[in-house]
Amino acid sequence: MTFIMVIFSTFEAIFGMAEEALAFTMIFVQLSIRMGYDSLVGIGLCYFAAHVGFAGAILNPFIIGIAQGLSSIPLFSGIEFRVVCWIIFTVILVAFVLWYAHRVKKNPAKSVMHNEEDYWRKRSESDVEAIKYYTPKPAWIVAGVLLVIMLIYSFYFPSTNFKVGLRIMKGPFIPILTALYAITSFVALRKSLHFYIFNILAFTIFYLVLGVLGYDSYIMEIAALFLAMGVFTGFAAGKKNSGITKLFQEGVKDMVSVALVVGFAGGIIAILNDVQIIDTVLYSLSNSLKGTGQITAITIMYGFMSLLNLIITSGSAKAALTIPIMAQFSDIIGLSRQATIMAFQFGSGITDMIAPTSGVLIGVLGIAKVPYAKWVKFVISFVLFLAFVA
Repeated sequence: MTFIMVIFSTFEAIFGMAEEALAFTMIFVQLSIRMGYDSLVGIGLCYFAAHVGFAGAILNPFIIGIAQGLSSIPLFSGIEFRVVCWIIFTVILVAFVLWYAHRVKKNPAKSVMHNEEDYWRKRSESDVEAIKYYTPKPAWIVAGVLLVIMLIYSFYFPSTNFKVGLRIMKGPFIPILTALYAITSFVALRKSLHFYIFNILAFTIFYLVLGVLGYDSYIMEIAALFLAMGVFTGFAAGKKNSGITKLFQEGVKDMVSVALVVGFAGGIIAILNDVQIIDTVLYSLSNSLKGTGQITAITIMYGFMSLLNLIITSGSAKAALTIPIMAQFSDIIGLSRQATIMAFQFGSGITDMIAPTSGVLIGVLGIAKVPYAKWVKFVISFVLFLAFVA
């Protein structure tokens, strides 16, 4: 559990992968319930960890890169201090989730979701089947087809520029992944179909990271990657076209309500921008900062960013709106622009975990069947404590 949380926190802190948590929520929620925990622990392993990494971002280009660029300071400077912040935040996250998981495991009645997880319990019971370790012929065919596809891509993309912050590492990453896939798939198929499906999932994650850092992949490319994973997994398991389509439709049923809620949350942001409410709020803040000292000013900035994040959850959008103004005021009162960016970063990341307009949060809660009120009850003490630490 600790390893999974550290991985998600690290990925978000370095290159940003909050939206990707949507794809893993259903997996970790069912896994945590089968392990004797609850759905909140499952959310904690992926989404929760990712947003703590967002708050303690190290190289995240969507917030640190944009904010420092708008402030005209060296890109990704101050990384040493942010690494310390990320470590502290992640340690607090791991301690909190493990404490809660141990509490629920010891006494399930203490779970915030104790009386509201019949859906996942029934689903877990209905999904349980006698596991027979076998490898059908279609699995070998799928492995061969995927290997051919990877070999073609290795030919056309023999070298990839892997970007992490300002550092660019050039290397044969796709050929390396292709070779590893060939070896691990052969070993997995010799054991069982189940091991091979896990191997497909693992390489999907590898290619997701490679796509994001090497080829600027985003939502469309990531969605296509997971769709391909599902289709090839279905064929590997010996499912026919109709069977795969039926399973896909069953999965869509769980996601339609989530998509609608995410769309409505985005609509709220559009209305606030169109009627210029955000501009009015920023103008009022700029007036309130006049004549204040450094400590008072940075406190007001931090508090304002935390509140503004409940309305605008996009880090890049907030940076474009606020940083040009805040940076100028920092110069006037003699405050470091780095401090202003940290106030922006902490304010943007911490309250994002409870922002009702966050499409990712509402999407994750929708997938996990967790009511928003229950989520706030679970996470509010952690958010307040982390805000105090920040």
